[in-house]
Amino acid sequence: MLRVFLIFWVCGGICVAAERPNILLIVADDVGYSDLGCYGGEIDTPHLDRMAEQGIRFSEFHVNPMCVVTRTSLMTGHEHSQSDNYRRSLPIARLMRDAGYATSIVGKWHQPGHPQDAGFEFFYGFLHGAINSWTGKENGHPAIQTNRDDPMAVADDWYSTDAFTDHAIRQINVATEAGRPFFTYLAYNAPHTPLHAPRKNVEKYYQRYRAGWDVLRLQRFQRLMDLGLIDDRYVMSEPEAEVRRWDELPQAIQRQESRRMAAYAGMLDRLDWNVGRVWKHLDEKGLSDNTLVVFLADNGGAYSNGDIRTYSQQIPWRKDSNPFVSNGWAYLKNTPFRWYKSCAQEGGVSVPLIVRWPGRLAAQSGGIRRQRLHVTDLYPTFLNLAGVKYPARDGDRVLQPLYGHSMLPLWNDPSLPKQSIHDEIFWGFNQTGKGLVKGDWKIASISDGPWRLYNITRDPAEARDLAKSNLAKLQEMSDAWFRFAQEQTTMPASWRSPLNAYQEGWGFHRIRMVMPGYVRAVPAMSAMNVPATTSLTFHFDRKISFGETSGSTIRLYEVSDVHQPVWQSDPQPGHPAEGKRSITFSDLPVLKPDTTYFVLADPGWIWLGDKPAGPLNDGAYWYRFRTGQH
Repeated sequence: MLRVFLIFWVCGGICVAAERPNILLIVADDVGYSDLGCYGGEIDTPHLDRMAEQGIRFSEFHVNPMCVVTRTSLMTGHEHSQSDNYRRSLPIARLMRDAGYATSIVGKWHQPGHPQDAGFEFFYGFLHGAINSWTGKENGHPAIQTNRDDPMAVADDWYSTDAFTDHAIRQINVATEAGRPFFTYLAYNAPHTPLHAPRKNVEKYYQRYRAGWDVLRLQRFQRLMDLGLIDDRYVMSEPEAEVRRWDELPQAIQRQESRRMAAYAGMLDRLDWNVGRVWKHLDEKGLSDNTLVVFLADNGGAYSNGDIRTYSQQIPWRKDSNPFVSNGWAYLKNTPFRWYKSCAQEGGVSVPLIVRWPGRLAAQSGGIRRQRLHVTDLYPTFLNLAGVKYPARDGDRVLQPLYGHSMLPLWNDPSLPKQSIHDEIFWGFNQTGKGLVKGDWKIASISDGPWRLYNITRDPAEARDLAKSNLAKLQEMSDAWFRFAQEQTTMPASWRSPLNAYQEGWGFHRIRMVMPGYVRAVPAMSAMNVPATTSLTFHFDRKISFGETSGSTIRLYEVSDVHQPVWQSDPQPGHPAEGKRSITFSDLPVLKPDTTYFVLADPGWIWLGDKPAGPLNDGAYWYRFRTGQH
């Protein structure tokens, strides 16, 4: 077999020659910080746990708020909006291919163009964001393709996680038979929704989640402490009103919810089993010692919620089903953090990272590294291992300097200072995911609300917002964010517009999807400590009408009773809000203290401009708030 060697510098200036390693990059889709057993989770992940025992875990590894933008950073080494859809970047697969690596991607691409235009010699998978894991379809149409062939229907017994593993193994064989090192990117669709998994993987978890997300989060927190991944600086932060309190839910809803999380656990369980298949193959081929295996998630734990009316109809092993989990389970997934995928709070951007390379890192087996890292640091690390220097130009194009930094110094010297590899991390995704960490400080904004300020060194779980008590630091960080956004990125102007003076809580971005022109609500989305005597107001940027709304109602419920509303209204033509841009309901009853309420609204309950508003379903499109203790 052809053996290629490189020279690289390790910490202390010692020059070492080493055979170039194979690189297997495994990315799971939407896995929370504490989902794996080796990160404190209760899901059975024995193969990834063994990878942690034989490799290194990282406790402060950061990605971007969404799958697509993390993958851009992974492929380009840039904060995603620096890349400008690859126009200012050079995809890493091109450099790895030109260095002699056999490059392949199996699974999810979700990037501009086609992966073979980005330097991958082989592609099997799908181009966009998600598929049905049983049928390989996206929006009812075949999505799975090989290389540049048209997407084709898959076999009746096809399952995405198994099929992607099969093809990754084949590409490893193709590379080794050709005497080439491999750069194989195994980009699982799992456990992205819809939550499809074989029945045997799902039913084993039915009882495991009956205790509910509140209790299980406490258990995960303690296991994280016991494992040494967190310490006493971390605070068990409480959710806002987007998370229903488990003990307020009816028994039937609790049973239903526990089965929804079992679907997610079963999907991740099956992914872990497939990771074990790849490992076994590497062992059988004698490739393990010189193969660097990297496992990470692309963003924090996710929720999609679905529709309250259809929860019980979603069966994970049925091909026509569409299972989701609620944000209560996402709150569990991201223990010890709050919030979720698509935001720049730690719950959206802190994920597991495990690396294993017996030929180089065996002496560090079982180690935990606490240095700050970002997904962009993987690109220069892979280049170093391939013996490749990042170019300043690509033909006539001037390339952006890399945002990331090689991790090799840290792998050679675990005692390096916390910010020796990566200090500043910038996040900017749509209106939900703005943030900046630099030194001891971090700012973050949700839904263009005011910046929250944290001393991330003293308070890594973001439990204490210091924005009002340290205005000078807040201004310094805000100026730095807007300066980077303006000077270093190509993000749309709407992504870097001035922040609002008011805060719409988690879920605001969901309502905007179904209510065109939605501006804000009072009480705000996910608001806490709402007075028992309150009105309900929705503000829009367009005029309201009721000409075709008769029989379509808006209703308020306690979470403890999803069938009987405590209030409802069917506004008719002539309502005082006709032709205006806000509507207020002031006839709500006095509400119970310390209770979560939610709103359901029929499609077309109100017209906004010339379009009917979509539904509020306490699923994908929810509006909740919680009263205070009176």
